[in-house]
Amino acid sequence: MPLVSLAALTILDAGPAGQIRAAQASGFKAVGLRLHPLLPTDPAVAGTPLADEVRGLMRETGLQLLEVGVFPIKPDMDVAALRPVLALSGELGARFIVCPVEDADEARRLATFRALCDLAGEFGLVALIEFNPYSACRSLSAARVMALAAQRATAALVIDLLHLSRSGGTAADLGAVEPELLRLVHYCDAAPMPEGERTFEALRAESRTARRLPGEGVLPLRELLAAFPAGTPVSVEAPSLSLKGLSAEDRARKVFAATMGVLDR
Repeated sequence: MPLVSLAALTILDAGPAGQIRAAQASGFKAVGLRLHPLLPTDPAVAGTPLADEVRGLMRETGLQLLEVGVFPIKPDMDVAALRPVLALSGELGARFIVCPVEDADEARRLATFRALCDLAGEFGLVALIEFNPYSACRSLSAARVMALAAQRATAALVIDLLHLSRSGGTAADLGAVEPELLRLVHYCDAAPMPEGERTFEALRAESRTARRLPGEGVLPLRELLAAFPAGTPVSVEAPSLSLKGLSAEDRARKVFAATMGVLDR
């Protein structure tokens, strides 16, 4: 059984402290946290009183911190300014930082990513490229090329199963990727592929609000997971408006139960 973690996006509204509490209460052994603000509603953590609360909760619960996000690779990204949050991530024992790609200039984004890999490495972190079909890096093949071009031991990939599906990727495609690049799975299920061309807005909305819990969709989850190296950790990222109205802990419990129901089989 791989390490199974609760991704921050699944219950993003709970905030870092609430995510830790919900992960522990529902049976997860690890958690992913958003320690770096992306949305206006995301709290700053590094250098604030919330950092002390997070430190205390991680000690109290005994959870592992699997991943920290999100660090989009942008044209104007100030990598040096990320030192405090990466230092906090390393202090908390995080293994990975997640890096979507939002810069279409291939040379510039590669230089930025290399600098981020170098800084992350100072704190024992691996920087994972996350492709998705509405970003500047839209496929597994493009992400693989970028990770290899970085020429850094701290560069690898996170494979989100929804993004893989919606970009046309398969388990066979995963089998063609260097195993050392396949470091983390963002695990969820999905509805059947909608017919016709989809806008970036529709793809983004599905990703953030309409995923399905493991076992409740059509993705070949067993086949996909078998394409990863043994022991690859699983971060369950399944935000869904279908769970609206439930507390963060109740949502986490439903997600954990669905995930274990699939993995145990």
